[in-house]
Amino acid sequence: MNGRFRFALVVGVAVVVGIGSACSAHAEKLHAAPKTPAGWKKSTESKQLRTVFTKSGLKKDETLIVKFYQRKPLQTNQNLVQWMDYRLATSQPPLDGKWTSDAKVIRQTGNLVEGTREFGVGSKKYVLKGLAVGVDNVHVRFAAKIASNMKSVQKYRSESDRLMLSLLSVEKDVAIKQGRGTAMEPSPPKVKNLKAGGPLKPGRYVGNAVYLKDNKAGKVYDLIVFENGEYEFLKGGPKRKETGRMLYSNATGRLNIVDGFYNSTRYPQDDYCVYGKEKTGKWVIYAREGRWQRKLAWVSESDRPSPSEVAREKEIAKAEAQRYKHVVQPGEGIRDDEIEAMLYVWELNYRSGASQLDQEGFLLMKDGRVLDGLPVAPDSLDVAASRSREPDRWGWWKKEEDGRYTFAWPVRPREYRQPNGKQLVGLPFKKGARLEGDFGTASTSVGIASGYSSVRFWGIKLNKNGRFLKYRNGSTQSGGVPGMPALSTIAWDDEGSVASTLSPSVTVLSKSKKQASDASRMGTYEFDGFRLTLLFDDGHTEHHATFTDKDSKSVWFEGSSLSKRTKKKKKK
Repeated sequence: MNGRFRFALVVGVAVVVGIGSACSAHAEKLHAAPKTPAGWKKSTESKQLRTVFTKSGLKKDETLIVKFYQRKPLQTNQNLVQWMDYRLATSQPPLDGKWTSDAKVIRQTGNLVEGTREFGVGSKKYVLKGLAVGVDNVHVRFAAKIASNMKSVQKYRSESDRLMLSLLSVEKDVAIKQGRGTAMEPSPPKVKNLKAGGPLKPGRYVGNAVYLKDNKAGKVYDLIVFENGEYEFLKGGPKRKETGRMLYSNATGRLNIVDGFYNSTRYPQDDYCVYGKEKTGKWVIYAREGRWQRKLAWVSESDRPSPSEVAREKEIAKAEAQRYKHVVQPGEGIRDDEIEAMLYVWELNYRSGASQLDQEGFLLMKDGRVLDGLPVAPDSLDVAASRSREPDRWGWWKKEEDGRYTFAWPVRPREYRQPNGKQLVGLPFKKGARLEGDFGTASTSVGIASGYSSVRFWGIKLNKNGRFLKYRNGSTQSGGVPGMPALSTIAWDDEGSVASTLSPSVTVLSKSKKQASDASRMGTYEFDGFRLTLLFDDGHTEHHATFTDKDSKSVWFEGSSLSKRTKKKKKK
């Protein structure tokens, strides 16, 4: 394989399956719904365990429906904003329509997140408004309003919103009755002459700290608030936390930034931070910490990129430096009728105390030449430039009587050898093909003497509505053996990492959270022959070489064959 290989081990994942059909009474008992308001009709979709309220007296072309869905568990470390983002981004439009806008998600409080998205059915326009409600940091209930986008229906907006919001009190009552407890986000204390809450205005906020005992001014603060929820201290911020992500409650104005600008759970009446508008019309950040008062007022728009945008530009520059350069526009490279085969070669070996899979892809052309590796989709490859500037990657192929391929490389052009491992000819995808599932792989390594072990998972999740999500996660462990009693563990994923050290004398736990947006990992995909195009939500596009097997249970992606993970059947 010309010295090129990757380590991978396909791993299965157990998945908890959903709930079957239930009668209306059972649905109501398990997933309580608000009382039926005057002027509304109530019904139950028993198969999906949904309670449906329909506005009475509407005309035939008018629609106003509120649905309450069954309670679902949140994923580990998932919050309501993340849950709502994913729900609106990946769900199918109601009424078999088509989305006409991106989703907009607003964090009202830690227990209530609102999202909206517009869609159309033929020439008719509609609005979907979603509400994610959670009262215990473990479960979430979803309510959805489907409304015709016309004045005659919008006049009922207030009463339909009240119906949806009543789900919060319903869920709180149910949690208490079931003994689950609640984790309700408290409202901050009221501040004189300040109307708290509302959309947080991006821009530059300037002010200082005041010691209330003698009314003397202290440290000066110069803070940038970015539209994406990030912050950056130009002055006054702690050295290790000059940038980061804020946590804001749109409904109450509760704002957490860093020490000095946060809401204490232990002393909520003494240490708090509130955002809002003064009677003078100024937007301010008001914080109290004991006898210290900090007040920052909006002074101007920001003229600088956010920290994540700066980091993103550095990533783009790094990726550009590493980018494969011998390319043309998609469709201007190799035609499908010029390709003999996209060949996948793999071999299972035992290294570093673990089974590992060495694998490689080759592009075989009908002119007798073979390219070591699949750097780009064939229809984007500049063959002339590649053969001229990287001749060592181009060899010659022969097909033997047993159907296997052998290769000769420039270092020994007359010596044809079969690459180590089994061979499989990859098949192209049909244009517009859709897959459903988690296509992933893993690598493992073990060091018995040191107690070291690691496992890394990565892959891409695809669904039939054309959405994808790239992911990576893993963990490492070392120690815990004679001579090295301290056990160190690190677990990480796309959201951050958790590290711990356990020993007879000390226990240390630390967490870190990444600021990268999910928009850089998800978007829409399109298969077309041997090309996979990924259009990311953050605006950038990638073209990858790809192929599959006869059952479409594997996808070649980023230099590895990713297998579809299967659900384990429950034992009876």
